[in-house]
Amino acid sequence: MTTIAETTVEYREPTPGDLPDIQVIDGAAFPTGPYPFFVLRQLLHADSSRSVVAVEPGDDEDEVVGYALTIMGEGSRAWLLSLAVSPDRRGHGYGRGLLQHSIEVCQDKGDADEIWLTVDPKNVTAYTLFKDFGFVMRVHDEEYFGEGHPRDVLVYKLRRLPELPTVVTDENGYPGA
Repeated sequence: MTTIAETTVEYREPTPGDLPDIQVIDGAAFPTGPYPFFVLRQLLHADSSRSVVAVEPGDDEDEVVGYALTIMGEGSRAWLLSLAVSPDRRGHGYGRGLLQHSIEVCQDKGDADEIWLTVDPKNVTAYTLFKDFGFVMRVHDEEYFGEGHPRDVLVYKLRRLPELPTVVTDENGYPGA
């Protein structure tokens, strides 16, 4: 558990019971293009073990205040498909906590070398968060989600290639001087 602004927050794998809260948060964060409920359901059904919800304990029940949906893509590439925080909880570190836990989950699973995501280049808050964590631009696409919907594709390297030993060469560049 993590404490943020005097509130105890738990980061955990989402359950089917979290879907209504995730849908509400998704709709608030992406009002012009939220995921339909059935898509959220199928994404979690396909691979909920990489996704994370931020939960505040309540008197009667816990409240989901943010989510990060991550799935395994082709090869050794994980995709962070969506990350959002309830509007009334923004600016308190929940997004940072969700991203940190998402990266840790992908590292712990050990089968992904990179995490890929897309971000609207005008979304300065999200862009800054991802850059602060070490995501780097891979490509800019003016029509990633169709005409008038540009996205930058960012990549985070989970594993660094081991450094190769220095090879001593002779004056012609051949090994073994």
